[in-house]
Amino acid sequence: MTPSPRDRAARILESFGHALIHEGVITSDELERALAHARQSGVALQDSLVTLGLLDEQTAYRVLARAVDLPFADLHVVQPSPLARHLVPASVLQRHEVLPLDVDDSRIRYLTATPFDADAERAISMTTGRGRTQALITCRSDLRAALAAGWPHDDHTNSARQGPSPQETSPARSSVLIVDDEATTRTLVRLLLERDGYRVIEATNGRHALALVAAQSVDLVVIDLLMPELDGYGVIVELRRQQRHVATPIVVVTTEEGPVVEKQVLDLGADDYILKPFEPTVLISRIKAAFRRQRLGGAE
Repeated sequence: MTPSPRDRAARILESFGHALIHEGVITSDELERALAHARQSGVALQDSLVTLGLLDEQTAYRVLARAVDLPFADLHVVQPSPLARHLVPASVLQRHEVLPLDVDDSRIRYLTATPFDADAERAISMTTGRGRTQALITCRSDLRAALAAGWPHDDHTNSARQGPSPQETSPARSSVLIVDDEATTRTLVRLLLERDGYRVIEATNGRHALALVAAQSVDLVVIDLLMPELDGYGVIVELRRQQRHVATPIVVVTTEEGPVVEKQVLDLGADDYILKPFEPTVLISRIKAAFRRQRLGGAE
């Protein structure tokens, strides 16, 4: 049986208190004083310890991380990956006080001052399309300072990308353009998307794709990078130049691998990056997550 949030919070508090005493960083009397202050002030125990001057913030949060068996990360040292920074909307960051750190096809790691926050984990998973999340503990003051400074956002998430407010779309009303010169890939993606209720349009190369988006409505683009006539890089650039597609989600699906490629497509304006061969469930979750981020971005 999964413990309730209250039970989990109580267990965290108990483990943290035991660790503080076991490691000898405070006395039992000081712990009771901090617990009383935390209850009266409505703050977390670690923050109460800092406020009362019983511990410096780094020590308090490092002990907390050890107590709950989570890694500690110093925000002054760690560097987030471009894709992780891009995938979590500002509204989620501010609401849950989290910062993305790095990401792969199945997991995203993020920084938090609140261990095992189920609501934060759920929001991060839903907006990134990653089924697994891993929290790392960091100091709350550093976290809030980074959020206030807009720390994890790149230039491609600024107001230049804020196009017309997107409508709340359901799959049945959403059109997805697949751009790939490989017929097998197009067929696979089309069958997956049609099964989920999307309307699918297919383009065999970049020039064909631009002709199609000029002639009909497209809500999201799934695009390969290596194609004849006009490659995926060029298509992304052209779409972002068009006012009607400045905020249209673009999901890159390619064999092109590496951090340089990932950063390049994100800087051009893509919204996610998936390597071939891919799991069908991975692609669908990424597309749904891209639509969620679009809706959240339009609501901010």
